Amino acid sequence: MTSLALSPQLPLLFPSDHEARLDTFVWEAAQEALRVHCLAASSAAGFHWLWGRPGAGKTHLLQGIARARQDALYLPASRLLAYEPSCLQSLQQGRLLLIDDVDLLAQPAWEEPLFCLMQALLDGGGECWFSAALPPAKATFQLADLQSRLQLALVFEVQELGDEAKAAALVARAARRGIELRDEVLQFILARNTRSMHDLALLLDRLDHSALAEQRRVTVPFVKSVMGW
Repeated sequence: MTSLALSPQLPLLFPSDHEARLDTFVWEAAQEALRVHCLAASSAAGFHWLWGRPGAGKTHLLQGIARARQDALYLPASRLLAYEPSCLQSLQQGRLLLIDDVDLLAQPAWEEPLFCLMQALLDGGGECWFSAALPPAKATFQLADLQSRLQLALVFEVQELGDEAKAAALVARAARRGIELRDEVLQFILARNTRSMHDLALLLDRLDHSALAEQRRVTVPFVKSVMGW
């Protein structure tokens, strides 16, 4: 994953989940076409749009693609908004751009710079991957040229995992950290926490840190004490 500089004094660096890799994403059968394109991280279109509900895995996929490619730049739109829109001009020489929650940039000041960045990358043979809550046809961008360009994207819906797949994904994530998540602990967590994979991952991080600090196994009483349930 590449980091670029907006100016000599202002590096563009954003944190990411170190476990967000393509080989740790849980694919269900309905997502086979998306899996193929993510693993290849390229297509004739050069422009991909991933959409879906919060917690469906869009951020995981974009960060996974960024980790798989040395020429990739991952940009969460929520962090970009802390900069001036002109910052996008310095990114036009990139090869693979991934903007998470790009619909947050549906603001007058950002639309023209975003369009120019997309056009420069695609004209130079680069690729753009965006994520959003809705498909491009329902995006709220007002700039006509940008709206027209968005309609050319190769669009995929990232579907939320079913409960069984979420449970399996959480057990696998725990195992990678050396945590044995017994069934009674898993069911206790799922009965009380939201089913968002993002929230479940944050919960596991909290349990992991506490278990290491206290040198304890992850049991139902331990989860109760850490989470206050």
